[in-house]
Amino acid sequence: MKEKDGIVDCPEQQVILYVEKEDGTYGPIQTGSYLTKNFLEDYELKRKHLEEFLKSEVQPGKSSPIYLYMVLEDLTISELSARVNLRQGKVKKHLEAKHYQSLKIELLERYAEVFDITVPDMLRLMPLS
Repeated sequence: MKEKDGIVDCPEQQVILYVEKEDGTYGPIQTGSYLTKNFLEDYELKRKHLEEFLKSEVQPGKSSPIYLYMVLEDLTISELSARVNLRQGKVKKHLEAKHYQSLKIELLERYAEVFDITVPDMLRLMPLS
């Protein structure tokens, strides 16, 4: 990449690129992030729409808040089960609203810790019965 092609005006996030300079040598330049400048806003909008859709699925009881946060954190069932130290079958059940309703607070705390949220935040989406 030529030096002039590597220059991006994005003060929010700076990166170091190794480019071919005008004198024919290669070296580092500090410039703005191309991805941040051109795609971050689109990513944030898509993530907001995904979160709204998932919350709409939780409200009527189709899925549990655990499913919502698992998708938002981009975790698989096997990754989540390893992090909360449960079998995959148990985690699959907890993704359904009817099984979520019977969770004990101690288990809910383990899920909340994985998702880096508080138990009350999970309960706001769907309180336990």
